[in-house]
Amino acid sequence: MSKRLFFILLAMGALSTLGFQPYSFLPIFCLTFSVLFWSINQCLTKKQFFMTGFCFGFGLGSCSLFWVTNALLLDTASFGWALPLIPIGFGLLFGLFYGFSSLFCYKSSAGIGRLFMFAGVFTLLEWVRSWIFTGFPWNLLGNAWTAFLPVLQSASVIGVFGLSFFSIFWFCSFAFLITRQYRLFTFIAFSFLIITGLGYIRLYSAEKAEIWGVKVRLVQPAIPQSLKWDINAAEENLMQHIRLSKSAGADKITHLIWSEVATPFLLDQDEQARAMTISALHQEETLITGSLRRSSKSHLSNSVLVINDVGQIVSFYDKSHLVPFGEYVPFRDILPMEKIVPISSDFLAGSGPQTIRIPGAPPAGLLVCYEIIFPGKVVHSKYRPDWLINVTNDGWYGLSAGPYQHLATAQLRAVEEGLPVVRAAGSGISAIISPYGEIIKSLPLGYKGVLDSSVPQKIAPPFYTFYRNRLVILLSVISIMIGIFAFSPKKTF
Repeated sequence: MSKRLFFILLAMGALSTLGFQPYSFLPIFCLTFSVLFWSINQCLTKKQFFMTGFCFGFGLGSCSLFWVTNALLLDTASFGWALPLIPIGFGLLFGLFYGFSSLFCYKSSAGIGRLFMFAGVFTLLEWVRSWIFTGFPWNLLGNAWTAFLPVLQSASVIGVFGLSFFSIFWFCSFAFLITRQYRLFTFIAFSFLIITGLGYIRLYSAEKAEIWGVKVRLVQPAIPQSLKWDINAAEENLMQHIRLSKSAGADKITHLIWSEVATPFLLDQDEQARAMTISALHQEETLITGSLRRSSKSHLSNSVLVINDVGQIVSFYDKSHLVPFGEYVPFRDILPMEKIVPISSDFLAGSGPQTIRIPGAPPAGLLVCYEIIFPGKVVHSKYRPDWLINVTNDGWYGLSAGPYQHLATAQLRAVEEGLPVVRAAGSGISAIISPYGEIIKSLPLGYKGVLDSSVPQKIAPPFYTFYRNRLVILLSVISIMIGIFAFSPKKTF
């Protein structure tokens, strides 16, 4: 294989960025993944197989996650040196996973057998990426389907990894048109039409009831990240939250929701700041807010506090899935660097997903920031909540693709769990999401304002909630076995 082809694959991976949010141009995958699969079928050596996938994955990872560099630009004096490492690091990460997905195709014959192998290994490695080294399930291929709700509904059965599995077949199948294998293409296209049709039926028969007696107000102050941790601006930032909370229509609200670490004040200890905070509440109104919490003498937790109208902290949740280098430094004794969040000590992690009591509302699952990106790990294993509340601060990433991609993961969790998601983001995108992944209401990225809304009711637990990712893991293993044993090399590309 020529070096020119490797550069083409790098470009195809980069171009695949357009398939993810906020662009959501799904047809681009039909081009890019077909080129990838066609190239895999031209490989002769293990090195060629690996480099084919690696080049594609490097282009995708470095471009689709380039927006992460915005977090470092907020303090270039401390972290400017790391700017080139972001696209290179994500390029290497995606390159390795795509490279090994391609490498295993060496064990199968060219054509449909290789497609079964590629889909199976690719899906298994996406699942591995979701948990290895604390996990990074960002821009899974199935995430792109939030742009097309009928297909997204299949996540209620097979989850996002199942969507990725079938997406490989659908997107790569266009390579069969090049080799005039029209029957194979037609069969795969027919499977897409069936899943789309079933999705339309599910949406058509969707339950649209609302949680009785609950009306939330999401407060989005759009405070610049450069001022969020400024101690001199802390009181004014808190007052901005209060003023927005008390703006027109506040008397009809039952639950007020602020974003992740809405104020740097320790509301669990600072009685004066808490007194200011509850001035935003009407009688019998409840505040659900992100806040730092003193969880030990030497550590803070990134938490969500539930505060009633007289200032009592009714319940709380501590974030359990912390961001490496953002909220703690792995191997701190070895690595000579500090985390991005300007707090001297590492945050202390909570115990995992919980179902929390909310006065005047059904019990809720609370999630802080990127905890919502982890499939199958967002609700308590025994006590299913009635709704999910996700507080986040995407202000680190400015007006970039990041907040849109983050929102897409919330839509997927809603479909997988059959639960509505209420998402409060400090600078956007705040949204109310139905159990079918539909965005009912939202505030634009960077917009300052409030969103008032009722909350959809949960639906019956979807099939996915019973088996989680076990079904798609089994499906992937079967697909790999088919790729190895079921097809002989009768026709090559």
